[in-house]
Amino acid sequence: MKRILLATTCLALSSATAMAADMTMPMATKASPYAVPAFSWTGFYIGAQVGGGTLGDLQSNSEGSAPRTGGKGAIAGGQLGYNYQDGNWVFGIEGEGYWSGIKDSQTSNFVNSTTGAPTGTFNTTLENRYDFTIAGRVGLAFDRTLVFAKGGWAWGNYRLSDNSTDLIAGSSFRDLGSATLDGALFGVGLEHALARNWTVKFEYDYIAYGSKTLTSTGCSTTGGVTSCGFDGGFPVSSTKQVFKFGANYLFDFGGR
Repeated sequence: MKRILLATTCLALSSATAMAADMTMPMATKASPYAVPAFSWTGFYIGAQVGGGTLGDLQSNSEGSAPRTGGKGAIAGGQLGYNYQDGNWVFGIEGEGYWSGIKDSQTSNFVNSTTGAPTGTFNTTLENRYDFTIAGRVGLAFDRTLVFAKGGWAWGNYRLSDNSTDLIAGSSFRDLGSATLDGALFGVGLEHALARNWTVKFEYDYIAYGSKTLTSTGCSTTGGVTSCGFDGGFPVSSTKQVFKFGANYLFDFGGR
């Protein structure tokens, strides 16, 4: 009986010792999955854009043509800027430059009121050749999607050309002038990050250019002899609406 009691006591002590040792050993834990940092819009970016626009102009030229509105064409260019994100708010500044093919052309034909025979033609074209803008941006970020508005200043180069022909006198006249207009810019847009460093965007801009006097040089041809000289000046102003699709490369500034 004593032997059985002794054996039982030793077995109990051995089990208790083993359990104590197990409790002092660190328990293995499963590694938690890596948490992906939230996307950040903070940093510099550079990109390109294409699109189109419409032109509204009010101009009275040296030939006395009536004011008119209209015009459309394509644009292509690039942009660079900087964003700073604070919570869901994103603040930034952006500069753009692009070639413009937006223009308004009109043709008038003159006829003899009695015979109906053509007596002359008059052609005029107002072209917006290129633009530069600088604007501040503010927007709300929803992770990788940014809704923004912008406001700033724009500079646009405009060229006006006139060509008239007098079929009765056998003479022609042409003049050409250009001016750089400036005015306020307002825009809204949507931008989305497709990958770590690449975003795409859609943007609408409205530009209200002020009026400026455009000086021109005129050349007349009569009997095969051409003479050119200063042809005076005339006011030209313009409004412009632009629709743009673009892509930006965001430099790797971390936080995503």
